[in-house]
Amino acid sequence: SQVDAAAVSSQLIRLAAATDRGQRATPEQRMEANRLIAELESIPETEREAGELEGEWKLIYATEAVYRSSPFFAAFRNLAQGMTTTVRPSNSASNTLADAIFAITDGLPFKDVGLARQSINAESLVSQIQLSITVFDAPFPRSSSLMTTTAAVLPRGSATVPLRTQLRVEKTQVLQSSIAMIVPALKLDELAFPTSSVFEGFRAGSADVTMETSYLSHDLRISRYDAGNPFVWVRCGPEEAPIVIPSGGGRGM
Repeated sequence: SQVDAAAVSSQLIRLAAATDRGQRATPEQRMEANRLIAELESIPETEREAGELEGEWKLIYATEAVYRSSPFFAAFRNLAQGMTTTVRPSNSASNTLADAIFAITDGLPFKDVGLARQSINAESLVSQIQLSITVFDAPFPRSSSLMTTTAAVLPRGSATVPLRTQLRVEKTQVLQSSIAMIVPALKLDELAFPTSSVFEGFRAGSADVTMETSYLSHDLRISRYDAGNPFVWVRCGPEEAPIVIPSGGGRGM
């Protein structure tokens, strides 16, 4: 029978809101979300509403930590491919180095992950995630920043379903840091980690990531990095403040 894309999308959006973007989902709720995602992905291309990948998007659901919606972490997984560790955290998905580091990061206390958004055009994808950290409330105020990763859109890909977009992760910056506002001389906004050159120096091709978009309508998309876990995004409304786009190349770290 034909899938009602609007109804399934609405169910998925409601489930995402009720589970804090999937971060507090029960096993049953994760199964339901996976079922709804699979239903949308099963809709034949000829029956889909036309949608544009370009624009600004907001993450509403993830099966893993929200911050890993940034392509930086897919590139890091490429960099660490084949590396394992004998010290495996209890919450690690495997004994790979990438999963162990992700597990440690996931378990850090005092952190809060806010909005995760992306701005996509024909030349680049900018990922921006709001982070805030509290160490000790009294002597140290809450620190906030925008973790911003810029990836180039490479001139190759596929217009078929899933829509494949080739990315090269170029740099990662910390923008609008509250620490930089207190101590302007640090000029943190001008610093940029040269992801592409550093990663490529260790492993050729590790900075290149394939983003597969398996469902795309005007208002909702489902994308994965390198055929990994799904991330569900909705298009940002005109009333939402635009993503802060990094200016210039930034100073190397």
